[in-house]
Formats: sequence, C-alpha cells, structure tokens
Amino acid sequence: MANRAVLPMAISILQCLFVAAKIGGMTTVKVPRVFGTTVHGANYVLRPGGYCVIRSSTGKIAVVKTPAGCFLPGGGQEKGETLEDAATREAAEECGLAIQIRSRIGVADELVYSADERTYFRKRCAFFRAEAIGPDGGRGELDHVLLWLTPDEAVRQLSHESQRWAVRSVGSA
Repeated sequence: MANRAVLPMAISILQCLFVAAKIGGMTTVKVPRVFGTTVHGANYVLRPGGYCVIRSSTGKIAVVKTPAGCFLPGGGQEKGETLEDAATREAAEECGLAIQIRSRIGVADELVYSADERTYFRKRCAFFRAEAIGPDGGRGELDHVLLWLTPDEAVRQLSHESQRWAVRSVGSA
C-alpha cells in the first residue's frame, strides 16, 4: 500500500515543476541529479561550478588530494566566467594543469555543509570531459596533491557522490 501512496505524490511534484517551468516561459524541464542528504530546516545557498574528469593517455583520472579529501579538479564559478572557464581555471590553480574541455558530461547538485563558512551549499556542478594539454606554468596549491588513479580507484577515493557519478558516467574506456 505504501508504494501506491508514493506514486501520486511523485506525479504531483513533477506536475508542479512542469507548471513552474511553463510560468517561467520554459518549454522543457531538466532537473539535475541530487546527491547528499537534505538537512531539514537548512537554507541552501546555490553555488554553481565547473568540474572536470581529466583522463590521461593511459586512461587514468586526475584526482586532487587535499586535507579535506579527494576531489575532481574544479570549483566555484566566478563572476563573468562560464562553467567551462571555471573548470579550466580551477584545474590550473589546484593542480597546475592546462586542460582542454572536450565535452559536457552532465549536471548534478551536491548538498554540502561548509564548516569554515558555516553555510549549507547546493553545489550545482557542471561536469566536463577534459584532457591535460600540459602544465599551466604554475605549481598548484601547496596542500593539493595531483593523483592519477584508475577510474575504479577514483570512484573509491572521491569524497563527493556527484563526482563519483561523473567518473562512472565517463566509463572505464
């Protein structure tokens, strides 16, 4: 019986999204995948950013190890930047790589809490396939270490589920 009650509620939510999109003048609704746990009563600040799955010629994935965990190169979008620009800038800043964006993987939201900023964020992550075209001339951040991991190793070590999803989406080939 519980399953029968869930279906009408899900349909109602989708209908509300469709109506909201129609009111806003949009003709299609694309809701990003959402990873993380919603904290009841928390107000989430939207933080768009660009992230990349950089694959080496041997098929390994670039992962940045920091004191806070392991992450794909990328980060928040700055004023006037495209999401591709943000991913490219962050790859240079975090790990000293010059990259070329090849294609878009998709968009996913990651719900996180920043203890430093004492803020809940809804990180709207645009993920891109990219390749390293050389060092950018910088060293990267001092507390960041660039690791080249197999896709399976990357999925095991990445701290955010949205980033694990992006690596899985690219596949192991």
